[in-house]
Amino acid sequence: MLVFEILEVKEFTKLLFMTDIFDKFTVVEAEFHTFVKFDINGKLNKSYFDEEENRDFCTWGEIRPICFQIIKGKRRPTFFKLIFKFSEEFTRDWIKKNTTKDIDGDLYLNIRYSDKKMNLISSFSPKTFLLDREIINDFDMYVKNMFRRINITVEETGE
Repeated sequence: MLVFEILEVKEFTKLLFMTDIFDKFTVVEAEFHTFVKFDINGKLNKSYFDEEENRDFCTWGEIRPICFQIIKGKRRPTFFKLIFKFSEEFTRDWIKKNTTKDIDGDLYLNIRYSDKKMNLISSFSPKTFLLDREIINDFDMYVKNMFRRINITVEETGE
């Protein structure tokens, strides 16, 4: 787990809310502080659907327009956080590509905006205890490079 500061807050916010670049991420949780506090639990209400859903959480693409409506306006939100989870398929493939060990876990991106600063936390959450942190460090570097590929500069601020 590493904490990064996103240096281009305005550019990243545009990518996040006005493009589909993060739309496939699962949303575990979202919170926005504007004139009131908005809490969004990304867990699907399966009884709402006519057909059975084989997933537990919504995607960013499904709720991004709603979240954009919450934050847009003349005044910036005072705070927001998003907890994104990489898909199970991506996670399985990424782990398989980056280690020969039998590891199961989840990959997360935590985005937090507060005091006009944007932070990102990369998180590899293994389902069993790991003595070796190599895969965790590899995921941190993957996230850093992922942001570099979309032309967003991040600076490591710690663990």
